[in-house]
Amino acid sequence: MSTMLTHPLPANEPQRLARLHGLGILDTLPQKAFDDISALARLICGTPVALVSLVDQDRQWFKSSVGMQERETPRAVAFCSHAILEPEQVMVVEDLRLDQRFSGNPFVTGHLSARFYAGAPIVTADGFALGTVCVIDQQARTLHPGQLDALQRLASLVTSLLEHESVRIEEARRQHEQLTAMAISGLDLQVYIDTQYVYQHVNDTFLAYWGCTREQIIGRKLAEHVGEEAFRTIIQPQLDKALAGEHSSYTRKTVFPARGARFVEAAMLPVRNARGEITGAVMRAQDVQETRTREAQLQQTVALLEQRTMEQERFIHIISHDLREPINTVNNFTSLLVSDHQQELTPTAQRYLSFVQSGGQRMRLLLDDLLHFVRLGNHIVELRPVEIVRLVDQLLEDLAPLLKRLDGRIECLGQPTVMADETLLHIVLKNLASNGLKFARRGVPPVVRITVEHVDGEHRIHVSDNGIGIAAEHQRDIFDMFKRLHTRTHHEGNGLGLSVCRRIAQLHGGRISVHSVPGEGSRFTLHLTAAPAAAALE
Repeated sequence: MSTMLTHPLPANEPQRLARLHGLGILDTLPQKAFDDISALARLICGTPVALVSLVDQDRQWFKSSVGMQERETPRAVAFCSHAILEPEQVMVVEDLRLDQRFSGNPFVTGHLSARFYAGAPIVTADGFALGTVCVIDQQARTLHPGQLDALQRLASLVTSLLEHESVRIEEARRQHEQLTAMAISGLDLQVYIDTQYVYQHVNDTFLAYWGCTREQIIGRKLAEHVGEEAFRTIIQPQLDKALAGEHSSYTRKTVFPARGARFVEAAMLPVRNARGEITGAVMRAQDVQETRTREAQLQQTVALLEQRTMEQERFIHIISHDLREPINTVNNFTSLLVSDHQQELTPTAQRYLSFVQSGGQRMRLLLDDLLHFVRLGNHIVELRPVEIVRLVDQLLEDLAPLLKRLDGRIECLGQPTVMADETLLHIVLKNLASNGLKFARRGVPPVVRITVEHVDGEHRIHVSDNGIGIAAEHQRDIFDMFKRLHTRTHHEGNGLGLSVCRRIAQLHGGRISVHSVPGEGSRFTLHLTAAPAAAALE
């Protein structure tokens, strides 16, 4: 009978948990940076499942999950609970069924049917293993040293991101406390209301906002003054809490006759007489319209700064240097095997070698494209008049081998000029044109037509083809990263090209759309403003 051994605890478990909880990262919303790391781990290792897992006291929680629906699992069944016991190395279990620690694990015996696991511990600078970057497969397998090294580097990157995110969360919390303290100390609209919901006292500021006299307010019911709907749905529930002895608060947008629409933060406190009986409630409110405006501006600034953090630069460095090195090693040595020893190998070994060689080449191209995509965020868009015909001439040179192999052609109608960044526009047209040539119908020479029209103050650059087309249910997904609708057996590519096109359109302050009919062809349209706003140039 299969069994499952209970995981031991790290020697520093109390301190480790304190360190994990101190980051404030548990149960936060998904974030693209972590999801990108999971996607990259899955691609590098060729597994269906990749996770960024954090091991809590009684559970493992996934900051990122690719290929698995669960957001958390009990710690007792977590493979990662064992991986964090040895922080210095990647834990690899080539066949979970043969390991007595996991042979009875429900993820091995149950619906997931896990067979392979590899987890690189996420270790802080002070030595605490918080979780892992891990991959899981439903087939027993091995990883080569380059893949293991890549997992460790991705785990190191997660550590840096967690530390950065912790600092950001703490800063946001402190700012929130400061704003709250300002609101409490600066509440300046004061009202006293009795148990019958009648105004008994108001201060001068309240009267100034409402543009009325004290005689017009005192003795009047709240519902008559603020309106029955607003009183019943917003104010009364909070007022009833105060009249029941509880403190309550709320925020609402109020249209004041003398000040216009303003956001106010209101607090209601019960008022008691000498015998302790509740006689009414005091409402204190502060105009936070300006604070709301500054808060929104601050959030925009923080969001912009986060996009340009040092973590992004480090991620670019990892892609361009650390991950490229093991892949280049694989490609170089497979090339040597092919050139020097291929004839010595059996047909089966030659076939396996060709798989390794093609896989290494695809990985190199994928890293190049991914690096190109990430670096787009740092590109300064320089808008100037661009002649489409001249770009098409460059495309004919760039795609000459593909055009010759497929017996295809690229046509440009007219002599249009658009406002765009020439380098980025060339990338878009090259991606769209090469897709139009590659996804051709069997027996039909591919034709790509590039046209430009001026409509409603924008330039629309159309790239049309006569290829296989795209089904309606897939047209919304094709711009997602790594989204492929066809296997590499039929059409080459890695699913990044259209993501790059969409990103470039956004950098121009525009967008990209598609219209396609299966069996007839597709038309991709790049929408660019004819006179771009200054914000789009930044």
